[in-house]
Amino acid sequence: FQNQLASHQFFENQLASHQFFENQLVFHQILEICSSSLRNFQNQLVSRQFSENQLAFHQFSEIELTFHQFSENQLVLHQFFENQLAFHQFFENQLVFHQILEICSTSLRNFQNQLASHQFFGSVI
Repeated sequence: FQNQLASHQFFENQLASHQFFENQLVFHQILEICSSSLRNFQNQLVSRQFSENQLAFHQFSEIELTFHQFSENQLVLHQFFENQLAFHQFFENQLVFHQILEICSTSLRNFQNQLASHQFFGSVI
């Protein structure tokens, strides 16, 4: 009877040992699933960060383009002001030229008046 009892306990131990190994296998599979889920989550996170980085890069490129256009506009504005200055100088030169013509005209009238006066006094004498 004791042998039967020992034999029965031996088989129960064998069964428990077998269930333990099955539980170990299930636990290993659960760990594998968790590990795979974690890798998938990390990949999704990396993918999301990559997409965000692409968006940020696109926005940076747009800002860079806007800055380039701003610089071009600054150059055009600078050229406009240079042209305004040149135009202003042209009108100042026109004014000076007009004043020179006025002086020349006055000098010519004075010379003609002196010549006429000289002729008048020359003919009187």
